[in-house]
Amino acid sequence: METPFEIRYNNIKLQVERLYKSANRLDDTKFPGLEDISFTLKGGECVHLHSYEPAANKLLLDTLTGRIRLDAGAIWVEHQGQWLNLPQLSPRQTRLLQAIGYLGPSELLCSASTVIGCVSQPQIELGVSRTQAEEQSHHILDWVGLPRRLWHRAPKQLAPAELHQVNLARTFAVDHSIIVIDLPLTQLDPANQTRLLKLIAYRKAQDVCFIGQFDQEDLRTQICDRTLSIYVPTLA
Repeated sequence: METPFEIRYNNIKLQVERLYKSANRLDDTKFPGLEDISFTLKGGECVHLHSYEPAANKLLLDTLTGRIRLDAGAIWVEHQGQWLNLPQLSPRQTRLLQAIGYLGPSELLCSASTVIGCVSQPQIELGVSRTQAEEQSHHILDWVGLPRRLWHRAPKQLAPAELHQVNLARTFAVDHSIIVIDLPLTQLDPANQTRLLKLIAYRKAQDVCFIGQFDQEDLRTQICDRTLSIYVPTLA
């Protein structure tokens, strides 16, 4: 589907329409799910996601990355000049969609065999040659300040701050147009918080948009352009 006129000329990168997703009742969730959520994200903005129920924020972020399927609704993203609805894509198509990046918990990277392989993998999956992927990985790992002597170690052997550096490098090595941040910023040390803010500011200037939970007020005021408050119904 071609990009609609009103979306293309308002610089919209993502549009959510009437999203519904029931919560998992097996994990002691205190809310029934997401109901009738609609919003847009524009290029160059960073949006703080807020609701009274943190699990609802997590549920919404997971739907945006295709990690869980919707019950109803649409999530429209632009990819290579076409406007795609995420729920209509297969899991494999969603993984190969360069439009949406994901910065999640750093411990998820511990199963990788080497740091350089961990950072290169998303690029290779998108069709970049191994040589080009490793060159880009070298560049971003140098930028985040991870010593080169650590690049061929397994991520699980790194200190927590070093693992966060790898996580930042892996996410920002790819030119996504939308980045979902599902990493609690309180887990980051001050140096990595500063690195993340600089990376976000740099990519915002390139028209990339961000959405996530920026619960630290001092960080939120530095980088976020607005707050998106979602209504979450309560259980009867």
